Amino acid sequence: MQRRFTQFVESPTRENYLAARDAVLRATPLAIGAADLAELVRLLDAGLHEEVRQRIDLLPASKALSPRVHFFAAEAADGLGDAAAGELERYLFVLCLQGLLATGDGSAAAPYSVCHASDEHDLLEAHGLEPAAQSLVARDGKLLDVITCTDGRECWFDVTAVFAQTRHRPKAPRARRKKSQRRRVSRAVR
Repeated sequence: MQRRFTQFVESPTRENYLAARDAVLRATPLAIGAADLAELVRLLDAGLHEEVRQRIDLLPASKALSPRVHFFAAEAADGLGDAAAGELERYLFVLCLQGLLATGDGSAAAPYSVCHASDEHDLLEAHGLEPAAQSLVARDGKLLDVITCTDGRECWFDVTAVFAQTRHRPKAPRARRKKSQRRRVSRAVR
């Protein structure tokens, strides 16, 4: 995965972005969720910049291709006075947006290929568009997320790889409690 990401950074082409995205989706056990991003916003708003960095470190590997995560990392670095890290994160933010934009044009014929749900909203923001409605469409063996914007335009996103990865992830084994733990829990419930 690291090799593919490095190739994308060194040569930010459509092909290199898609290769990095596929490698990230194979390596990432969990998606970055809205709750993860909301927590980063909360921490930034509270001025807890070091905690933002720590939370970002705990996110799944797919964070490498998330423009939003790089934006938050840049904000945290700036808040800590780390100009070099802030500059690097802003560069990666732009690079990830460019990679996403290179995957298509947002039409039904050439949808953008995303890695996270937040990528869709980052692309809409980049185009100055505001979402009004959203639907999932199956077409030609692909899953496409269609966002209708407030101005009536539609933006199409190919989410096939994201959904396929979610379906094929093995379930985590359930932790088995010792008999004594079960008794303590059942007594506490009574």
